[in-house]
Amino acid sequence: MTDRFHIVQQMNRTLNQLRIQTMNRLKSSEPKQYRRLKRYWKLLLKDSDKLDINCRAYHPLFKRPLSQQDIVDELLHYDDVLRTGYDTVQYLKYAFSHREHTLFFEYLQQLDNQLPHWFKKKLLFFNKYKEGIKNSFRFPYSNGVTEGLNNKLKVIKRVAYGYQNFYHFRSRIYIIQGLIFSQQ
Repeated sequence: MTDRFHIVQQMNRTLNQLRIQTMNRLKSSEPKQYRRLKRYWKLLLKDSDKLDINCRAYHPLFKRPLSQQDIVDELLHYDDVLRTGYDTVQYLKYAFSHREHTLFFEYLQQLDNQLPHWFKKKLLFFNKYKEGIKNSFRFPYSNGVTEGLNNKLKVIKRVAYGYQNFYHFRSRIYIIQGLIFSQQ
């Protein structure tokens, strides 16, 4: 849990659950807002400094050309709690990307009371692993390669719908990883 990948994953999942709750609350009363939150969810998870502010494209759900920043602003306008949750996660991501562990934990201690209890609880979970998170900010090591390989193995297994025996599975992994070379 203390590697950088899982820290960001925890923050994104928490914000996404808040978005889904907001979306479901709007489903019957505001169907347009519901569809917009459902369609443009990835923009809410994107770092705010990486949102495009110049390129305006036409978006049918809004019926006008908007930049990515405009869309996020519009989506956050629907609910104050969603906006507060978004801002909180963006502050944490800023501290994370600049590797400022003191700032990161200061933000955690100053969570807004407007946020739901479950949201705060999921973010305050980071306090449990404070020392490990500090180390992940301090050192450049990552288990990203291991996570990627693990994901690749799961995809191989899923795509094949099972293997007759383990040796066939292992051979397939070797072939895909380039560990078996053709002899000429």
